[in-house]
Amino acid sequence: MDHIADVQRDGQSLLDAARAAGLDAPIEACPGWDVARLLGHTGRVLWRNAVVVREGLEAPPDPERFARFPATEEAFTRFAAELAEAVDALAATDPSTACWNFTGEDLTAGFWQRRTANELAIHRVDAEQAAGSVRPVDPERAVDGIDELLTVLLRVSATGTHPDLSASFHLHCTDVDGEWLTVFTDGRPTTTREHAKGDLAVRGPASPLFLWAWNRATVGTDGLESFGDPALLDAWTTITP
Repeated sequence: MDHIADVQRDGQSLLDAARAAGLDAPIEACPGWDVARLLGHTGRVLWRNAVVVREGLEAPPDPERFARFPATEEAFTRFAAELAEAVDALAATDPSTACWNFTGEDLTAGFWQRRTANELAIHRVDAEQAAGSVRPVDPERAVDGIDELLTVLLRVSATGTHPDLSASFHLHCTDVDGEWLTVFTDGRPTTTREHAKGDLAVRGPASPLFLWAWNRATVGTDGLESFGDPALLDAWTTITP
């Protein structure tokens, strides 16, 4: 999987969709956000990730280094510049190079190559939804995005936030290989890559399943089906970071 090529492709597609939608267009999946805020958020993520990788930081950078994007036409130019800088920094750095990340594990530049690609994949969809025309996520990228969410990000974001949750979730791709079982025990998630019965199962093609996992799609659309406890569909929306 070529993370760098995906960063370039989805970053450019995000920018193109943002221009088509306009700065004031709302972002459906992020209530209160508009395209200007989406560009600012994603642009600053690109900026931070490039700094961490290029400088080989051993601790999180000072947030004050990263000024807010203007909510004007200049945001498009700024985003394009940060995308180019991030692609250059990520491509020029060996994936095994040591640097900080927020998980405390896999402290390498490779973590940021993957994280940046999956971040742009989901936010490209946000921009395209605002513009009114959404392309599917490449199945390989979608599978990697689901895997990263379940095996890496949930352990950081969900642990301790839902202390009463004890339930299991089975996600199953129907068009490519990809199955996971995430079990919450007193709010703490553990994920294994396997075919197993969950209290809730959601299955469908990789692209819509990835979007569902990130609260960008709903069961009953695009081939997504669910089985088991329907109340856990609502629970999931509060789990995803």
